[in-house]
Amino acid sequence: MMLRRVLITALVGLSLAGCSSTEEPAAVSPGTAEPTAAGDAAAAAATADPAAAQDPAQAAVAIALRAADLPAGWTVQANPLPTDADLAANPSLTGICGQTFASEAQRTSKQPVVGLDDAGTPQLSSEAIAYTSPAAAEAAVQELVQAFSRCPEDQYTFEPGPSAEGLAPTSVVFQYRLADGTTQVVIAQATGQLLSVLIGEDPAITAAAGRSIATRMAALPAGTVGG
Repeated sequence: MMLRRVLITALVGLSLAGCSSTEEPAAVSPGTAEPTAAGDAAAAAATADPAAAQDPAQAAVAIALRAADLPAGWTVQANPLPTDADLAANPSLTGICGQTFASEAQRTSKQPVVGLDDAGTPQLSSEAIAYTSPAAAEAAVQELVQAFSRCPEDQYTFEPGPSAEGLAPTSVVFQYRLADGTTQVVIAQATGQLLSVLIGEDPAITAAAGRSIATRMAALPAGTVGG
């Protein structure tokens, strides 16, 4: 599930639980991955050692959302892109509150993963994104702040969010209530060329997952991700 899809769906008043990767518009969908490919991707991410990452793409896999970041009984659904996927046709952030992100053109890989509760309902959407440089990853964070500052006031009511304690030094946290009363939390944090973005409805669970990811981000070799 692309982050862009979650936020656009939320914008028209639907809950996160109502989204699935099969609902992506054909124009921007990476396609439905084969179950074996998705399972292999989830297994690889679950065991990836961030300290052993040899390039930004491997680092993105290592910091991707995994079941261990979530409450007991929850699982993850990896949504790997086809090996020949064109990232230009698979936005990560562009479209949030109608904004365009110049940093999208600087992405080199991404790992989309959805967190499912013990009933199999999607509760968190995430992407671990690798960029061409640390400056590009930081620019993405800045553009995200700018985008949220331009959200329609009649559809987004911003509230105090979870504490940023335990997140990466370059991080932002947003919490807002939609017109239908749904609460969503967005956590974005960057280390070197890597950006992790989480979207969830439960502030505590989303923040806990963000802190767990931050721990793996801190273990990435600086020479590998330009940190």
